[in-house]
Amino acid sequence: MEHVKPVLNGDEVLEKYEVFYYDGETPRVVEEDTAVWSLEEYGHMVYLKATLSCDPSVGGCIVMLIHQPYGQLSFAKVGDDHWNWLNVSSYYRDCVYHDGWFYAVTEEGAIDAYNLHGPSVIHKRLLPQIIQTVSKCHVVRAQSGDVLQIIRRQLLNPDHDQPGSREWVTEIKVYRVDFDDQKCVNINEIGDYALFIGSSTTSCLSLKDYPDLMPNQVYFTDDDDATHIFRRDDPPEVGIYDIKNNTRVNVVHPELWMNWLPPIWLMPSLAKTGMVVP
Repeated sequence: MEHVKPVLNGDEVLEKYEVFYYDGETPRVVEEDTAVWSLEEYGHMVYLKATLSCDPSVGGCIVMLIHQPYGQLSFAKVGDDHWNWLNVSSYYRDCVYHDGWFYAVTEEGAIDAYNLHGPSVIHKRLLPQIIQTVSKCHVVRAQSGDVLQIIRRQLLNPDHDQPGSREWVTEIKVYRVDFDDQKCVNINEIGDYALFIGSSTTSCLSLKDYPDLMPNQVYFTDDDDATHIFRRDDPPEVGIYDIKNNTRVNVVHPELWMNWLPPIWLMPSLAKTGMVVP
């Protein structure tokens, strides 16, 4: 990776990684401006989110990686021996793939599109920064074709004095992106769909396919980049947010052990485990 130097011990065994802090707008700086991470810390601190263009077993898969420093982008194709750095912009928070394009959103709500299938990278700035005071911004394409931005802010918890409660709690707003007029429209109805956000892939699922889900809900997990390293005593949020009524409930009680790794959403496949469901 462009910003990473492997550090070997005297026996030429990989011991740690040195990460250099610069981006496309700032030239490479002196070596004092670095951070050194152990092998265990590196995976938590440097890799933020990976997005696949397709199932790797199909072939021709591309992986887009959001990584430190500064939430930058790098990609790799199956068979590559290194990551390819995209030095166009920084501070990306989420990325999805649709019809040949990766859509990456910055923490300020700007959306960039990248086509990586040809011999050269094609980049388009589809939406400038519009929404202010963003804590986290996610992007997803709904089955209707609309592109949605899910804005997540952290608010002071009025119930913080209660045992086991967090100091900060989540507020979520959903916007429909209008690329023609270059604006975002706040919505509190998404029909018979549910959204999933967090450290895993941002998803928009139909209740026709998943009838156990609830409409107009955002299922969210704690996805703060530093919490799982520096603030392990802060219990993570795993909950459901009603965008129509602006209310939230916990899915499970936020036990401290859940901070061992960032919580993610997953859908187990009983068929792949060999289990038979009567």
